Amino acid sequence: MSEMMSCEALVIGTGAGGASIAAALAEAGRDVLMLEEGAYIPAAEAPAGIARSMLSMWRGGGLLTTLGSQIAFAEGRCVGGGTEINSAIFQRAPDSVIEQWASANALQDFTPASLAPYYDRAATAVSASLTPGDAGPPTNILARAGEAMGWEVSQLQRAQKYCVGTNLCTAGCPTGAKQSMTATLIPRALARGARLTPNARVKRLLRRGSRVTGAQALIRENGRLRPVTIFAEHVFISAGTTGTPSLLARSGMARPATFQLHPTIRVLARFPEAINAQHYRLPLVAITEFMPELRFGGSVFTLPTYGMAIAEDWRRRAAWLPDYARHAIYYAMIKPDGVGRIRTLPGAAEPLVTYALTERDRRRLWQGARQLAQALFAAGAEYVTPSVVGHPGWGDESSIAGDEVIPAPSRTALMTIHLFASCPMGNTPMQAVDGYGRLKGWDNVILADGSVLPGAPGVNPQGTIMALSMRAADAFLAGGTI
Repeated sequence: MSEMMSCEALVIGTGAGGASIAAALAEAGRDVLMLEEGAYIPAAEAPAGIARSMLSMWRGGGLLTTLGSQIAFAEGRCVGGGTEINSAIFQRAPDSVIEQWASANALQDFTPASLAPYYDRAATAVSASLTPGDAGPPTNILARAGEAMGWEVSQLQRAQKYCVGTNLCTAGCPTGAKQSMTATLIPRALARGARLTPNARVKRLLRRGSRVTGAQALIRENGRLRPVTIFAEHVFISAGTTGTPSLLARSGMARPATFQLHPTIRVLARFPEAINAQHYRLPLVAITEFMPELRFGGSVFTLPTYGMAIAEDWRRRAAWLPDYARHAIYYAMIKPDGVGRIRTLPGAAEPLVTYALTERDRRRLWQGARQLAQALFAAGAEYVTPSVVGHPGWGDESSIAGDEVIPAPSRTALMTIHLFASCPMGNTPMQAVDGYGRLKGWDNVILADGSVLPGAPGVNPQGTIMALSMRAADAFLAGGTI
């Protein structure tokens, strides 16, 4: 027999979007219930490393990939969502991107100036700031690489407070210094009376006419599942770029779901001297000369992530395993033309995710990898190897110049941690939600997560997700009803 619960505002998902909505509504005196599919893992219980973190905090154990153009991707599956496993980088979408979104999707009152106060609120909520002191060799190398090429280099703000540089951001910060949602907006919501139920998977939404009246969920406790029916006046769906359209599909409310991501190609750079990247934070600068179309940055470097880079092509790279101290990992990330699809299959726990890179996307990724390698040589690298199986790597700039043939997709190990735009906002018939996240055709449903971004922002999307969610909360509170 199903247990019954009720609330005024049901928030499904507790990542950057859900936590922003929940805090805003709770602080306005609304009765809020947050449901989260994953576990609640406080900083004091954070896993000791990324291998354990993947099992407890990452969806699919961290082993997810798109079909078609194979791109490994990551999503959080815990209280706090992706903010618990990302690198805490906080960026605003470029003005040109916001303007393009507004124009293409007929979005009113959607300008860099109108969104600025929401970005400011989001930045304040997570204490977005530059990291003081010497960031270490991985950062200094990337800065030197950009400067040597005459390219713009930008410092990165991070959601942080008293960071001591454990380099465990993606494993769940053990000190609580990373200002993820479990350190910021979720406690704020709870302090104002909101309720939180972790380990709760929403199976489907309940409907009556043009309203969603609640949800049916399964809550896992002590190894057992118990069914729960939640009745709600208003429903806010923040289940993530793959989870939100999948929930709508399971509930008979779906539209065909396409999405975008930031395709990323990595390079493994070796230097003459030991840099011990595993002892430092990921690079805290980015090369932004070619933004928003192309961006160069640095990856988290730990012994496990180094091992995964070696394992991509074990036959050629196995001998490098003991030489970790001289290596660092950097990447080229593009704003793509290609799109993917999210299909919900009957009986399947997760949706089927496919992606199709365009030929232009593949060309820009390869050109980006070559440009990045050139810059790293200018910064002192002695060998640079792209994440391409069977590629011998480059020993100098002349070897890059002659390597123009784009590698076959089957040999190229691409990845991303940024997914968005599966339910993009807009005021044209093509969009599923309006400019404030309100689901078209339904009287009381708002979407607030990466799914509503109109497209690829070209930067880490957390700041934009938070800003748009806070904007949606304000619009809801101002109107009283959806």
